[in-house]
Amino acid sequence: MGDVTTQKPNWARVRLGALALGLSALLLTAFPLVRPFFPLDPRSPRETLAVASPSITSARWVVAHHLAMVAFVLLPFGMLALYTYLRTGLREPRALRALTWSLGGIALIMPMLGFETYVLPILATLYLAGTTGISPVVGLIYLGPAIVVFLLGLLFLAIGVVYLAVAIWQDSRLPRWAGVLFAIGLALWFPPFPRAVRIIDGFLIGLGGLWLAFSMWRAAEGTPRNVSNTNPSTALHLR
Repeated sequence: MGDVTTQKPNWARVRLGALALGLSALLLTAFPLVRPFFPLDPRSPRETLAVASPSITSARWVVAHHLAMVAFVLLPFGMLALYTYLRTGLREPRALRALTWSLGGIALIMPMLGFETYVLPILATLYLAGTTGISPVVGLIYLGPAIVVFLLGLLFLAIGVVYLAVAIWQDSRLPRWAGVLFAIGLALWFPPFPRAVRIIDGFLIGLGGLWLAFSMWRAAEGTPRNVSNTNPSTALHLR
């Protein structure tokens, strides 16, 4: 079948990635705890803005969405660290699929998150100031191409974390159930869900992500001492 070369991961980078993964998981746990919730019906944008504008212009909304944005900025570094860790085994193809799908999903999620962080509060402020004619913009955004891109991003991220959970389960060096919890949490990260579901989902992300981050950090702390006298790369000859 040819030669498969396994490379030792750069453990300093794994530690940094584990830190990014843990922080991202914590921020995604905090997001639904801080974010104000309200009914949002883009088919009735005027009524939606009338009810939601006080919440959208609040400090809680802005802080919560900045937490989510930072979380999704850090998450790719965590995914890269997981890939670096998993590629040293025979699960590299599945780990690569997990990384590719997840990064694509995060890239597609960010535009809508940016709209809700920066543009939506401006629309709500203008509405409260009396510019009620601006309300149709909400429907144009949430019922237009932007929502299609956002939903595709959520789908791609879900596919990526499912691949990740399978790779972690088959590799078995990281805690298997941590990968499952993390994958379930990110796969079900869906804004229209009720507050209680979003909070439970956030705790799943936090528990699974911190568990994985801690396990990678411990491996990075212990492995260099164990392999200091070994060859940094090993070739496996498969016939």
